[in-house]
Amino acid sequence: MSDFHLDQWAQYTGPANWYSLAFPSDWTRDDQDGVLQLSPPDGNATLTISCHWKSVLPQTQSGAGLEIDFDQLFVKHRNILKRPPLVIEHESVAYSGEAIIKKNSSWWKSLLAQSSLFQKNWHHWNLWLIRERSIQMVVTFFYDPQDREELLETVHRILHSVELNLNPANPPELFAQDVLQLAQKKFPLISSQIIPGFRIKFGESELNLTNFYRSYLSSPDDYEQNIVSALATVLQINEWGDEQTEPDLIDIQDRIMPILISQESWKTHFPNFVGENWVANLAILYVVDESRAYWYIHEKLLQKWKISREVLHEIALTNLDHYFLQNDIELICMSREEGPNMIIQSKADAYNASQVLSPSFYQQARKFLGSEFLAGVPNRDFLLALSLSESQVIEKIQHNIANDYLNMDHPLTDQLLVVTADGVSEYCGVS
Repeated sequence: MSDFHLDQWAQYTGPANWYSLAFPSDWTRDDQDGVLQLSPPDGNATLTISCHWKSVLPQTQSGAGLEIDFDQLFVKHRNILKRPPLVIEHESVAYSGEAIIKKNSSWWKSLLAQSSLFQKNWHHWNLWLIRERSIQMVVTFFYDPQDREELLETVHRILHSVELNLNPANPPELFAQDVLQLAQKKFPLISSQIIPGFRIKFGESELNLTNFYRSYLSSPDDYEQNIVSALATVLQINEWGDEQTEPDLIDIQDRIMPILISQESWKTHFPNFVGENWVANLAILYVVDESRAYWYIHEKLLQKWKISREVLHEIALTNLDHYFLQNDIELICMSREEGPNMIIQSKADAYNASQVLSPSFYQQARKFLGSEFLAGVPNRDFLLALSLSESQVIEKIQHNIANDYLNMDHPLTDQLLVVTADGVSEYCGVS
């Protein structure tokens, strides 16, 4: 396919950056639980793509290459033909045929659950297996026979755009094993084990590995340092007494900061900590900043300090402004000569997204962007602000924010926010 055609197609990157491909912009895309499903505009066919660590399909007894045991896959099958492999740099095999799907097969059920063609007894299908080292891609195409030739040409173009990662990241289960081995190596006297929910128990504490895994996908060379630092901090906090965990307000008042997290994360992981629901499924919580970490403020501390949540919020916003002045984290303003009018932070920081709460930030930004502007906070460490007059790039920015939300650690929201003198609301598009 020519570069011209690829430029007109939508681009897609699979989970864990294991693969990428292009597909027609007018096809419907559905991406759930790591399974990509593409359908043409009329909906009379389904192309399903999933990527797996090593093989997930039943193979013949020889186990050689990419041979498949169709007797284990289908209740009945007929007219199965081996097709020519794809002309791509990865190893591949292809088959076509008709079959009755084995309904108690969890793998097939996951790929076919949303296919309207699943209602029929006999299915016309094509199947491709594409492999590169430990990664195996499984592609199935179910179709109405009368539309086969035209659609199959497009499907082949999609598959010839496939690029598998030559140095793939480990899947979550192997990553968890690596973290466990690292914990046991660096802290041999502390008991550690993997527990359900993609977590590790380290001493008496539990660490959720989701954010560490996202960070590993974006910066694989840094993950060991991040894990060891986090474990060391956990040990330090576990040794604290009441003086550290229930301090007097005067001792930590200048280190109280606001932090944004998703409402779901608040309810799931921090239900007894001070916070309030905000816009775009976000919540505002409050933390005490330490040298390498922060800890959340519990409801019982407010009772001890005898202050209201509103007073706590004002203290946190004042500290937030002082923090950015002291740490030389500047706002970078991009003028129209360099592209669209926008503001981004000069470097990543745990409190970047929180700046959207600050009236001082609003006063700074409005001088450059106008009295009403958009803000994107896809994760905790990133903030982008954009003039509402930049209508030609808002859709692209919104797409990028949504993509970053799916891939960055400490994700917050995939929605854009509207910032005005009256406050912040969720962006609902151009009226």
